[in-house]
Amino acid sequence: MEAVQPDESQAITEHPQGIADKLENDEFAYLKHDGFSSEAFKIEIKNLPKHYGYAELKKLIIKTLTLNACKIKIPKQNSSFVFVCLRSDEDRTKALDALNGYKWRGNVLKAVPANPIKDPLIRKRKNEDIEDDASRTKQIKTAVESSEPLGNVPYEEQLVMKQQIIDDVLKHFKVELRRAIRFQGKFKMSEYLNPTFEMLPIVPSPQTSGYRNKCEFSIGRDASGEIQVGSRVGSYQSGSIYVESTDGFKMSPQKMKDAANIFKKFVAKSELDVFSPVTCEGYFRQLTIRLHNDDKEMMLIVGIHPQKMTEIEKEKLQNDLVKFFTEEDGKCLNVTSLYYEEIEKRQSGQQGNVIKHLYGSTHVHDFIHGLKFRISPTSFFQGNTKAAEKLYQEIINFAGITPSTTVLDVCCGTGTIGLCCSKLSKKVYGMEIIPQAIEDAKHNAQVNDIKNSYFAVGNADDLITTMIKQANVNDDENIVAIVDPPRAGLSTKSIQQLRNSKKIQRLVYVSCSPKQAIKNFIDLCKNSTKTMKGVPFEPKIVRAVDMFPNTNHCELVVMFERKKVEEPKEDVEENNEVTTEENADGQE
Repeated sequence: MEAVQPDESQAITEHPQGIADKLENDEFAYLKHDGFSSEAFKIEIKNLPKHYGYAELKKLIIKTLTLNACKIKIPKQNSSFVFVCLRSDEDRTKALDALNGYKWRGNVLKAVPANPIKDPLIRKRKNEDIEDDASRTKQIKTAVESSEPLGNVPYEEQLVMKQQIIDDVLKHFKVELRRAIRFQGKFKMSEYLNPTFEMLPIVPSPQTSGYRNKCEFSIGRDASGEIQVGSRVGSYQSGSIYVESTDGFKMSPQKMKDAANIFKKFVAKSELDVFSPVTCEGYFRQLTIRLHNDDKEMMLIVGIHPQKMTEIEKEKLQNDLVKFFTEEDGKCLNVTSLYYEEIEKRQSGQQGNVIKHLYGSTHVHDFIHGLKFRISPTSFFQGNTKAAEKLYQEIINFAGITPSTTVLDVCCGTGTIGLCCSKLSKKVYGMEIIPQAIEDAKHNAQVNDIKNSYFAVGNADDLITTMIKQANVNDDENIVAIVDPPRAGLSTKSIQQLRNSKKIQRLVYVSCSPKQAIKNFIDLCKNSTKTMKGVPFEPKIVRAVDMFPNTNHCELVVMFERKKVEEPKEDVEENNEVTTEENADGQE
């Protein structure tokens, strides 16, 4: 790496403008901020094995070797080297001692100190030698161009473009599946090499503008230095730290844009400055708006970077917020729920930010398929309510639910999918890692008088097998798994549990990022192995649902079924041997 260690003797003035001036010339000044200091205690781990997963590496570093790592950076998939950031010089020394010479999966690891990277914003500004801030933005797309790249394309043409994107993703899936099977070295089951499935036409969104029920607005300054509550232009990496108004956005309802502009008045009048990603100074950082129940219910979540604010100062700010939205300029918005949130760099083990209810109802509500759903500030809920009706109907159609079907709702959020399936099924079992979402799911079941649903808090890795056993389905019954994971998809461990459960004969996978879901698709469909012991799935029906008009994105729904074939004989023997060894170990 070209970076050099920063001179620790160089001090930075505490005044924000002084820090900004210093940053214009010092590519390592950011290390003085608490949120980034770990970059100064970085190591490089070399000679990693050819095939490993991020989860495996994280387990080795944090659980097995008990190293106090706060960040793991893998340059590319299955890279032979990675970078790990520690929290102190003492932690770095411990890591070097533990990793050097450690044998992992047949490879002897080597660890060396690594230099911190240069600040990308300062480096870019130096390289471009730009004279003023205004000229810098000419090379950056506007907020609207970045967020709504199809905003000027007729909607029918948007659907054609998205259908082509999905077609390309599925072609790539076929190629990668063939490659994975060849890597396994098993060619007997030739029907795996060219999966065929029915491709249904894309489902359009009933609403193409003003459809978003949740938006997160950044708070900062535009190129002229004026305060804005809107959308970040570009990125820190690209050299842009500006915020633009979202008045020109099509996806945000007018009431949301009005709320952002009215809140800007509060920020402008406040003695507290807006947050700056350059100096890590300032307080106002983000405004989240939820708008539900046909725009009748509005929740605002004001995100603050508290720094060293005292409790008295925080309380004053919170009281000022309530007064603004109940007695002053913000009163016209008829805000039904107001929250205060503290946004700081998360500590190890911390799952969420500090959030406090200030005024009004603690929740907002919406309706899908005739059911009423309660939504908490941190709970996931589909961002396009009217299109969600269409999406859930496709899921129900693909699932083929009967009165004897048990539904396993993986990553259930507030229980929307599972509860919409409940009236057609025998039982519904849902799991979600966010505790508040599960509270909402249980409440939603109660409010809608649904008594055949069960929800649990926890990671899917730990709950899938447990909940399948808890379901205790009869021999003549089966389980339909419905998977709606975050953008990155499910972990390998979760896919293993779904593969290995013989009771699951059908699986409906819902993805908001089909390209990233390909790995999960391949793991579901490739030949059996010692870890993926179950008979593989195969895709049967595929359909895209446009949840995000004016963007390049859409949801993809894929229905998988178990292949109606025997497992390869060689794999059965392998699995029997493993089982025998496990039994022998258990008896000992």
